[in-house]
Amino acid sequence: MSFACAREPVIIVGVPRSGTTLISELLQRLGLFIGHSILADKEAKYFYSVNSQILRSIHAYWDNPSPVRFLISDSRRVERIVEDLEADLRSFRITNYLGWKNYVKFRSLAQFDMPWGWKDPQNVLTLPIWLRVFPKAKIVYIVRNGVAVANSLVAMQSRVISKRLERNQARVRRWGARSKERIGVKGSSRCLTLEGSFSLWEEYVTQAEEVMNSVNNERRVIKYEEFLLDSADHLRSLARFCGLEPPGSATVHEHLDLVDATKATSFLQTAALVRFHSEVRMSRWMEHYGYDG
Repeated sequence: MSFACAREPVIIVGVPRSGTTLISELLQRLGLFIGHSILADKEAKYFYSVNSQILRSIHAYWDNPSPVRFLISDSRRVERIVEDLEADLRSFRITNYLGWKNYVKFRSLAQFDMPWGWKDPQNVLTLPIWLRVFPKAKIVYIVRNGVAVANSLVAMQSRVISKRLERNQARVRRWGARSKERIGVKGSSRCLTLEGSFSLWEEYVTQAEEVMNSVNNERRVIKYEEFLLDSADHLRSLARFCGLEPPGSATVHEHLDLVDATKATSFLQTAALVRFHSEVRMSRWMEHYGYDG
């Protein structure tokens, strides 16, 4: 069972905060269609919504991915999800991804004849399902140092929860009594610590490596730090892989304003992170990716 289309998609995967947003935006600038309706982090609303629904159906969440393992081993449920996805991709709802202009021109995703794909960190978890739908899809897998990811996750969730706490208090001051529907604030408690965030990175990369080792799809594995330090060559190679017109040097350098090479090692500039790196650097995946130095 698979979804036949004029061009196979590029599925961009990587742990949250691993650089998928930057690389997706650069590819979008060079001509890769990643969706008409997209979120701030360059996630196509359509595919983000579908991935989220799959996770919710098994009581999983982006920071609690463990139930996905049990889903993937349940062939009956996977088969049903694949059938439902193929039906949805053929439905009118795909206009959320294609946009009206492309829908009028191509009439369906199956006939969409230009380089396309989507980015969503949840792809790491749902990739086995999407590869049933698109067996010949290309994979772009972005890897980043687990300590850098953990640091970024802690910073992000601290900001998110602080803002939501402020809004919650503002509502109480304005409206008075609290309601049970507004008890607490939404956010990842797991990702408020380096240890919790690092363990999430380990879960994601374990899942990614298991999938990548079980399929023969064309793929590019990109270490984010190496991409930052040699962006032009990496971007040219990645553009060719995605089926884009080979960009000239001037075109590539025009878009590298987004790249900040100092981020390759900036997470090691604090003593606390250096200590944490020394504690986890010999763990399985830090060694595997060469982050043990």
